[in-house]
Amino acid sequence: MESKIIKQLNFYYYGILFLTIISATLSYLLLMKDIVSAVDPMSQAGQIIQYIIIFDVLISVPCGLWLHKRNCKRLAKVEDETIQLTDYKKSATERILLVGHGMVIAIFAFYLMGAYMSMLWVAAISAIGWYFTKPTEKKLYFELHPQDEQY
Repeated sequence: MESKIIKQLNFYYYGILFLTIISATLSYLLLMKDIVSAVDPMSQAGQIIQYIIIFDVLISVPCGLWLHKRNCKRLAKVEDETIQLTDYKKSATERILLVGHGMVIAIFAFYLMGAYMSMLWVAAISAIGWYFTKPTEKKLYFELHPQDEQY
């Protein structure tokens, strides 16, 4: 059952990577074909886009990781393994999507703003968080069977 859940979670995990590549390709092509023009990062619209994306990543990455950790503490106390694994899958899916979506929008903004490096750094922050959401059977076991109950 655990390996089936990990395979399903890997679909979401690598789906975020696929969406990031699609986002980068789409925004690059939109600019190269002159369908849209690059937004000046120092213009009011460029600054608003930056603020929204930075705020989104700064909130969603730690929040996604923390919420999943809190859910795993609750799930560790559940006796029924089927319910435990079903709820774990739901929580892990939410974590992957919440942490990884910032990477998709920041890469899009990177190209939309004419390769503005700050958006690439924001995407990198989200990518680091996304990396920590990689589903494995070992991680599933350790998250559902915490070793230290102190914290």
